[in-house]
Amino acid sequence: MQSMPRHLACAETWASNTRTASLLELPGLTAWVHSVPMGPGRAGGDVHFVSVCPSCIVSRIALADVSGHGHAVAVLGEKLRELMERYLRDLEQIALMRDLNQALLEEFREGHHATMVAVGWHGRRGLAVMTNAGHPPPLWYRASRDEWSWLETQRASERNRPAGVPLGLFADASYDRRVIKPQSGDLVVLYSDGVSEATNSAENELGRDGLMNIARTLDCSSAEALGIQLVAALGAFRGGAEPLDDETIIVMKRTDI
Repeated sequence: MQSMPRHLACAETWASNTRTASLLELPGLTAWVHSVPMGPGRAGGDVHFVSVCPSCIVSRIALADVSGHGHAVAVLGEKLRELMERYLRDLEQIALMRDLNQALLEEFREGHHATMVAVGWHGRRGLAVMTNAGHPPPLWYRASRDEWSWLETQRASERNRPAGVPLGLFADASYDRRVIKPQSGDLVVLYSDGVSEATNSAENELGRDGLMNIARTLDCSSAEALGIQLVAALGAFRGGAEPLDDETIIVMKRTDI
């Protein structure tokens, strides 16, 4: 039975680093968000954000994975919410990443860092712009081809500057973008490394190849259907054991063509 989606209003930001299984409806996009913090606590090191601009044209979906828990996650969460609201109307994430990187360099005093992937979505133009700061590459399902591929950015063109590295490591880091135009039925899957680095009872890691192989077996009819089946497949791979790391999955589907 399909869940009733929550409709995000214009100028609304929805964010959390706690356990959730939520279906969100954005202009021209449906997003299914699943997050399970590691261990007995309610909050983990994965932080997920979804926002819609005041004009209900630009939406943003972001997933960050902070090294450690506690204060470092709180700092990232507060700064990311502040910057997402500042750049609420911007389709691109390069300025957001730059400012967040600088903020974390100033705030993190114990060597913490964070990986992050963010996708800006223009509901009227049907464009998605992705920027990645050292995070595992998203999966992209193209319905017209019935084909899965990795959604990766190109290396930054500026020489002698670290490109696409995690946030909070280098003051002069640069971040590239990848622009795609998803078609009706296409899916994009963001995930934290707790997914791709899941291990089975023999301590073998799932890895990127294993994750891709699982994706090719799943029902792509909706974001929720694929997400629920992916969570179940990960549980089966682990042999029913609890995750050893925070596990977050965000499945987005183009809906308005």
